[in-house]
Amino acid sequence: MQLINKRHLTFAFVLGFMGLLLNLMPIPLFGNQQLIIGNLFFVIVAVFLGPWYALLTALMCASGLYIVWDSWHPFILFPLEALWLGYARRKEYYSLYADIGYWVIVGMPLFYILVRFVLEMPDSYMFFTTLKQGINGILYTSLGAIIITMLPQRLHIAAKLKNQHRKSFNHQLSYTFTQLLTLVLLVSALIFSNLSINHQQLDVKRHLEDTALHLGKATETYLDNHISAIDTAARWLSFSAYDSEQWQSLLSKLHKNYPDFISMLIANEQGIVTLSSPVTNMQQSQDNAAFSIIDRHYFQQAFFNQITYISPVFLGRGFGNDPIVAISAALYLPQSPIAPIGIIEGSLNLAEFSQIYQRIPDKTQHDIVLVDENNLVIYASPALNKSPLSEFVFSSSGFNYKTSLAMLNIKQLKHKSPEFAYAKHIIKNGWTLYVLTPFYPLVMQVERQYFTTFSILLLSFLVTFALIKVVSLRLTKPLEAIAKKFHNWHQLEQDDTIFNDSTPQEIFTLSRSILKSKQELISYQLELEEKVAHRTIELQAANTKLRLLAEKDELTQLYNRRYTETHFPRLNDMCQRSCAAMAFCILDIDHFKSINDTHGHQAGDNALIFIADMMKQCFKRDTDVISRYGGEEFLIILPLCNPIEVKPHLDKFRQSVSDTPIPIGQNVNIHLTISIGAVYSDNHYHSDIDYWFKQADINLYQAKTDGRDRVICNQLTSNKQDKQSTA
Repeated sequence: MQLINKRHLTFAFVLGFMGLLLNLMPIPLFGNQQLIIGNLFFVIVAVFLGPWYALLTALMCASGLYIVWDSWHPFILFPLEALWLGYARRKEYYSLYADIGYWVIVGMPLFYILVRFVLEMPDSYMFFTTLKQGINGILYTSLGAIIITMLPQRLHIAAKLKNQHRKSFNHQLSYTFTQLLTLVLLVSALIFSNLSINHQQLDVKRHLEDTALHLGKATETYLDNHISAIDTAARWLSFSAYDSEQWQSLLSKLHKNYPDFISMLIANEQGIVTLSSPVTNMQQSQDNAAFSIIDRHYFQQAFFNQITYISPVFLGRGFGNDPIVAISAALYLPQSPIAPIGIIEGSLNLAEFSQIYQRIPDKTQHDIVLVDENNLVIYASPALNKSPLSEFVFSSSGFNYKTSLAMLNIKQLKHKSPEFAYAKHIIKNGWTLYVLTPFYPLVMQVERQYFTTFSILLLSFLVTFALIKVVSLRLTKPLEAIAKKFHNWHQLEQDDTIFNDSTPQEIFTLSRSILKSKQELISYQLELEEKVAHRTIELQAANTKLRLLAEKDELTQLYNRRYTETHFPRLNDMCQRSCAAMAFCILDIDHFKSINDTHGHQAGDNALIFIADMMKQCFKRDTDVISRYGGEEFLIILPLCNPIEVKPHLDKFRQSVSDTPIPIGQNVNIHLTISIGAVYSDNHYHSDIDYWFKQADINLYQAKTDGRDRVICNQLTSNKQDKQSTA
C-alpha cells in the first residue's frame, strides 16, 4: 500500500461525507425498494485514487445506508465493490465494464446469499431485490463515470492515477457511447417501470375498493332481505289471532321461502320456544330446558326494546351448535299492539355468506373476511383458514413501502413484509367487510415487468453496443489507415481501398486534403532544404567574418586586445607544461601624436599599417602573437622562445624600423623610432596577463625615460628581482 497522501485522504473523506448525506435520502421505488445514488462518490475516488481511498469513501457511504436501512449488509457489499473498482482502475480497465463484472460475478450472488441465509427476507422478494441491487450498482457507476468524463482536466485532483498505456480512439469512443447509453437506458427503464407500477397499483387499489363496495352492498342487501322477512313475518303474525297450528304452518312456509335461515323459532314472553322450523327441532328437544332463550341478546333486544334486531355472531344451542347470526322482532296481539307477547327469530346460516364470495370474478386472487361489530369472524374465505366466531387478528404492515395500497398481515403478524393488500367496507349495521389480495402476486408482476424491461434493455444495449462498435470503426479505422499510410513520408500515392461508400465524407475529404498538403509540404521541404544549405554556407562565411572582426584589429589586421587577453592563459599554460620560456613585449611608436598633428590622421593610420606589416614579417612563427593593444601601442608575445635571443631580436627589429623610410602619403616618407619594454621568464609563470603587462610597461616607461628608440628587457624571477639590460 502506498504512503498516505493527506490531500488524497481529504478528498476521499469529503466525497465520502457527501455520499453519506446523499444516501440518507434514497429514491423510493416500488414497495420497500430504494434507489441509492450516493455511492457514485466512491466510484469517482476509485477511478482517481485507487482501491484504498475508495474503501474509506465506501465505508462512509455505507454508514448512511446503515442509518436508513438498519442493516449491516452495505458494509460488506459496497466496500468490496469499491476495492474491485479500485484494483480494476490500476489494471486500466474501464470502471463501467468492471462494475458490470462485479455485480454479475460477486455482487448479486453474494447479496442473494445474504438475504437468503442471514437477513431472512421472504423468498418472494429475493429475486426482485437482488436484480434491483445489480441495476442500481450499474446505474450509479455509469453516472460517476460520466461525471469523470465531463469533468474538466483542471478540476482533477493532483497526482491522480494515470494510464500507463494509451487507449485507442476506437475504445474511448465506444466507452463514451456505452456510458451514455447505459445511463439513458437505465433511467428510462426505471422511470417507465415506476410509472407503470404506480398505474398498476392504482388499478389494484381501485379494483379492491370497487370490489369491497360491491360486495358490501351485496351483503347489506342480503341482510336487508332477511331483516325485512323477519320484520314482515312479525307484523303478519301480530295481526293474526294466536293459533299454534296456524302459526306453525306460517312459520314453516316462511322458512321455506328463506332457506338461508338454519332455523326459525317463536318464543313467548317468558323466552320459552313454542314453535320452530324445521318442526323436527321441537320434536327432538321437547324436554330440553335449553329452549329458554330469555338470556339471549336477540330476545332481550327484540322483546324489551321492541326493535328488529340483528345480533353479532354467536354459538347456537338447542337447535344446533353452529355459529349463527340471529335476526329477531317482537310479536303482539291484535287487540294490544303495545305489549309484546313474544318474538320471532331466524338464525342465519353463516356458510351462506359464501354466496358473497362467489360474486368475486377472480377468486384465486381475492379473499374476503366479514366481521361483526365485535371483530369476530362471520365468514372468511377458505384459504384464510379463519373459522367463524374467531377473533379477526391482523397487523398493519408495509409502513415503509412506497405504495398507495393498504396492507396487512394475517399469518405472520410480526413480519415487516406485507402479506395482503386490502380494502374494507363498513356495513350500516356495524359489520366490516375486508377484501384481500395477496401482495406476493403483485410483487411477482412487478418482478416480471422489471425482468422483461431490463431484458429488453440488455438486448437493446447489446445491439446498440454492436452498432456503436461498427460506427466507431467506420470513424476510426479510416483515420488509423490514413495515419499508417502517411507514416512513410515519401509515399505520395492515394490508396482509395481504405475507403468505401460508408466512409464519412469528412474523413474522405480529410484524406484528400492531407495528401495534397503532404505533397505541398514535401515540395516546400525540398525548396527549404536548398535554401537552408545556401543560407548555411552564407552563415558560415558570415560567422568566419564575424569571428575575424571580433579577434582582429580592423585597421592593421593584427589581433586585438580581446583576442590577446582571451588566449594568453592558454599560451602561458603551454609554456609552463613545456618548461619553455616566454617573452612579453610592449611596443610603442615614439612621438606618434606629432605625425597626426603634422601630416593628419590618414598619415598616422598609414604608419600604423606599415609598422604592423613589418612586425608580421619579423615575428612570423605560428606561435607568435602580435596584437594592437590600443592607439600606437602593440603587444608581442613570443612563447617557446630562446631567452638569450629575445633582446637581440627585438633590437634588430627596432633598428630596422628606424632605418626604413615609411610612406605616409604620395611621395611623402618619414622615419619613425619605436620603444620596447619586454620581460621574459623560463622559471616563473603567471596566468594573469595584467601582471605581465605591468612588468613590461615598467620597462617601456624606462625606455621612454632614457630617451626612446631603445629596448629594455629583463627576466622575471620568483622573488621578482629583475636583471635589466639596456641599449
